[in-house]
Amino acid sequence: MGQDTSDYDGHFVNYAEYSKTLRSWLVAYGIGAPVLFLLSKDAPETISRSPHLKTIVTLFVVGVALQIFLSFLNKWAAWNMYRGAYAKQLESRGDSECDNHHKSKTYRIWCFINKQSWIDMAVDVGALGCFSVATWIVLEALLSASSAT
Repeated sequence: MGQDTSDYDGHFVNYAEYSKTLRSWLVAYGIGAPVLFLLSKDAPETISRSPHLKTIVTLFVVGVALQIFLSFLNKWAAWNMYRGAYAKQLESRGDSECDNHHKSKTYRIWCFINKQSWIDMAVDVGALGCFSVATWIVLEALLSASSAT
């Protein structure tokens, strides 16, 4: 099956926008959900009595940490791609400022990392998994507490 290359830049812009949106939602949920749980009337006491309190906190923190890690990884990959493209441009003009970054081992490593879409997918799925399990445990604690009263 052929690849749609008719709008290369448009596809990337579309991907970048969805990527930013998803990352924003995941981080917002990872921070906002615990805040919402703690602001409700009886939830803080119920959650603090849960035998799974450490697990709940750990899952929310790990989910957010995964997204922050991915942001750092993508930031440095993008920087090295930019720096390599700039070096290629300088080289093509015969500019003496060219540092040949596009020929360096560092560039090749970051280029490889930049092409690994599975990293983004795995981290996003991991964060979603953390948030889902944490939310499930919290809701289970809250529902069992409300049915006990």
